[in-house]
Amino acid sequence: MQKIIDSSIEIFDQLNDFIESIDDDVYQDNSSSLFESSIGQHLRHVLDIYHALIRNMTDDIVDYDIRLRGSSVEVSRRDALQTLSDIRTWLAALCPHEITRCVKIRTEIAISEQHSSVLDTSFGRELFFASNHTIHHLALMVTIAKVLGCSIGANYGVAPATATYNRQLAQS
Repeated sequence: MQKIIDSSIEIFDQLNDFIESIDDDVYQDNSSSLFESSIGQHLRHVLDIYHALIRNMTDDIVDYDIRLRGSSVEVSRRDALQTLSDIRTWLAALCPHEITRCVKIRTEIAISEQHSSVLDTSFGRELFFASNHTIHHLALMVTIAKVLGCSIGANYGVAPATATYNRQLAQS
């Protein structure tokens, strides 16, 4: 169970390193017609998922529909880095027994109408979801940065199974 926490921290650290590697203009830019959201807006969305998990430490339901759109994290890299640090501290303080805790999630499921469902799951499953969601959005953020002319390392936003495959290829 500790490995789920450790891998979540590893992915979160990768996200933090990426945000530190870009400047404020790249963080805020959404001038490309290829993307509707800036890196800051993608990061805020990622953090919304973690905030839902943090709220679940005292609330009965993990509610993924509570979003902080328009928050300072979307435009302030400094605020974003502070929030990343705070959430990393929370991740590092999680106890392995939390992973097996049963929880309920609420999330909207329909596009054509507002409809939410409540589902049974475990806290560990949702932490795993948050990590994979982070990888997905980090890959998008890296792509945005590259379109804006940044030179970004090749290992950001790579899924665990892809990383394993790449290691196997390197060994052959």
